[in-house]
Amino acid sequence: MGLIHRKEAGDSVARLPSPQSSGDEKASFGDGHGPNILDSPETGLHRGLRSRQITMIAIGGAIGTGLIIGTGSSLAKAGPLSILISYSIVGFIVYMVMCALGEMATYLPIQSGFTGYAARFCDPALGFSLGYTYWFKYIIVTPNQLTAAALVIQYWVPREKVNPGVFIAVFLVAIILFNYLGIRFFGEIEFWLSSVKVLTIVGLLILSLILVLGGGPDHDRKGFRYWKDPGAMKTLYGTGDTGRFLGLWSTFVTATFAYLGTELVGVTVGEAQNPRRVIPRAIKLTFWRIVVFYVLSVLL
Repeated sequence: MGLIHRKEAGDSVARLPSPQSSGDEKASFGDGHGPNILDSPETGLHRGLRSRQITMIAIGGAIGTGLIIGTGSSLAKAGPLSILISYSIVGFIVYMVMCALGEMATYLPIQSGFTGYAARFCDPALGFSLGYTYWFKYIIVTPNQLTAAALVIQYWVPREKVNPGVFIAVFLVAIILFNYLGIRFFGEIEFWLSSVKVLTIVGLLILSLILVLGGGPDHDRKGFRYWKDPGAMKTLYGTGDTGRFLGLWSTFVTATFAYLGTELVGVTVGEAQNPRRVIPRAIKLTFWRIVVFYVLSVLL
């Protein structure tokens, strides 16, 4: 088995197997005679992400518009129990996928991430398709995120005063600038932005708990009041049990969108200083992020 020896910034990653070492030349995206684009100097990455940066990315990297904004529409459309069930089921599936990804990333921390695993263990065509599908995902989701940010800012700055396109342009320039910086600067920025998101969600959870227990200005213990009237599950596109099932089924779209970005841990494996030590720790934190930030959030 071929081995790659790396040592950067005082931290070492020893005995990493080469993507070419399995004897399966299909993993190279080539014909077996040319360079392997999965591990070539032209497409190589710098392993500059530190342990604390990857840990914070794992905890708060996926928290965004799907959870903070999208949950409200699902709650009004299908009811509290429906979104609790859908977020729990999708969260369970996501955790299983992340455990499998963590196993592969720990065993084979190649720089191409999960697209490289698809090419190595299945077929280069699958890796190629997966890479472009992931690229299209960010091309589609990024405008959605920018629009959501502009809509949130309208709460304080009305569109009559400042056009939302101004904020979209500012955020877009900032995103492009951050991605052009080196991996160390990007990791630090991601660390602090994820920290802000985590603190915000924790603050919202504490506030929700206080309001539920009657700690608000009206001292009214709301608790599970709305689970009884109008009910825990609302009907949608029908009546009776069929309508409640359709309402529940519709929330799976929002739940799936809310969990987008959880796979970022699998992307960072190519730039982690010591992936075989850091990635398993980050994957374990994914469980608590799902339980606390998603399931507990929609419950409260």
